[in-house]
Order: sequence, then structure tokens, then C-alpha cells
Amino acid sequence: MSQSTTFSQRVNELFFGVDISNKSASLLDSLLSIPQLHHSDNGVRQWNLNVAMEMKSDKAWSSRHQFSFSESPLPDLQIEMGTIEVTLGETDSVKKLLNLNWHVQFSDKVSATKYFDKLKQLFGDLATKKKFEKDKDIGNIAQFSTRNPVDTGVRDITLFLGKSPMTNKYQVSLMLGTEFMDE
Repeated sequence: MSQSTTFSQRVNELFFGVDISNKSASLLDSLLSIPQLHHSDNGVRQWNLNVAMEMKSDKAWSSRHQFSFSESPLPDLQIEMGTIEVTLGETDSVKKLLNLNWHVQFSDKVSATKYFDKLKQLFGDLATKKKFEKDKDIGNIAQFSTRNPVDTGVRDITLFLGKSPMTNKYQVSLMLGTEFMDE
């Protein structure tokens, strides 16, 4: 591991090098250009009050785009399948990133734990603050933050290791943010 890698660059590696700190609609175009990602072209468009308020328009809607991948973004580690889900708020003239989800799924607990432990090591080496806990309902939780001045992009993430309630398979999930990100 190179010492020059920043926390945000490490997060971007999980998204196949796409700079996710660029929270604009161009993030979708960037993800579409990655050959390892397979876009399922069934973007669900819907109107709801939250999106209308966020976009400051009663003519706004959200669209959800899902990308799947079978190649692990981390070299030398196997996954069964991964998913990146992008939710955009849209009007006729503006697109804005509302949400971004990342999950990788495994056929067994050993592979999932190995992946989770590798992520803990990679982010633990770069974080200025970290916290680990186990929740009986959620599973293992690892939170990482950096306040290193060279980190200008994503600075807070939470990782989860547990069983997916939908697939009943083991998965590692990434959420942007932590409970101590504003400290």
C-alpha cells in the first residue's frame, strides 16, 4: 500500500476509481463508463414529497440506477456479486445525487469476514478516528473518519458485515458518514 493514498482515494477504489466525492449527476455518467459495472437499465422514476422539497420543485422526481459487478474492486479477494445503487433527484434542468449505496455479497461467512477484515485494515491505516462494534441485529460495524488535511473528498464511512435480509447471504455494505462525522 502506498503511503500517498488518501482516505477518499481508498473509498473511490471501491467504486472502481470513480470519484464519488463529486456529488453531481455526472457521477452516473462516470459509473456508466466503467467496463466492470453492468447497468440495469430499469431506472425507477417516481415523485415524492421529500425529493420535491430537496430539489425545491413540485415538478421533481427521483430516479434510481443499479449497477452490478462480479469482479471485486479489491485485488486478490473474491466476491459473489456486488451492487452500486445511485439515486438522483431530477427536474427538467437539474440532476442532483441524493443517495449512493454499495454492497458486496458472498456465498459464505468466511469469505465475507475476510473481505470485511481487509477493508478494516485498509481504512484503519488511513483513519484518524475509528470505532468497532457488534450489534446482535445488524452484525459487525466498523466506522472510520479522517480529519487529515490532505483528505478533501469522502472523510467518513461506516462498513457493515452481516446477512442480507433480502438474500439471506453474507454481505459487506458501505454507508457514507459515521455517527461521529460532525465532531
